[in-house]
Amino acid sequence: MSTNELLKDFFSFLRKPSTNEVALAVPQRLLYTFRLWCCLFLFIIFGGVLIDSLIEVPVHDRFEEVMNQIGVVGFVFFAVLIGPLLEETAFRLALHFRLRTVLIGVTAFVIYMTQAASYLFDAKNSQGLFVLGSVATVGLLGFILLCIKRQNAVKSWWNTHFSWVFYIFSVAFALIHIFNFEEFPLKVILLTPIITLPQLILGLGMGYLRMRFGFWYGYLFHVLNNAFAVTVFLLITDLKL
Repeated sequence: MSTNELLKDFFSFLRKPSTNEVALAVPQRLLYTFRLWCCLFLFIIFGGVLIDSLIEVPVHDRFEEVMNQIGVVGFVFFAVLIGPLLEETAFRLALHFRLRTVLIGVTAFVIYMTQAASYLFDAKNSQGLFVLGSVATVGLLGFILLCIKRQNAVKSWWNTHFSWVFYIFSVAFALIHIFNFEEFPLKVILLTPIITLPQLILGLGMGYLRMRFGFWYGYLFHVLNNAFAVTVFLLITDLKL
């Protein structure tokens, strides 16, 4: 499969996401994972330059904040290895319906989304946080019970409506990154679709790899992307010093 064929398959998948896996040897899967990352990364870079030339897009400084809290080594370890594993578990593991992976993935997804939504509440608003946590817990328990008791029915619905499932997880993955901002002025809120567009594109790529090649190839894509971003950040930080 050439790079052109890989991209054609990728866009074909995006038009109609499916649960079909591609039978390829591991070295080929690794090569295509790297190729797809390169293609999407270049697209994001050139797209970002074009957007920045038209409007001023806000950026966050959470990298520096986290690094100051846990140190350089802890920051690199978490950002490159642990963070991608947690996010892939929450936003990609459940895509391929197996009872265990769906239960683990959806549980992680609900925890992620609930934690993110909690930032919208004032820390003193304990009642709102309690309601949010209660709704999330009840909904999650209801889903778990439904999967256990009606596994075949849920699996059939999941696969039949897989396009919706795929894009809900992908959009949620992108939107979760808006909470890298500590504050949400009107400009950040209005530009959320543009600010999170790179994460959406990357999320679609990781979702494609998860379904075509398997979970660990999406994780590898994520590690490659974060490793590059962290390397650039550390180089820029050193230059500032």
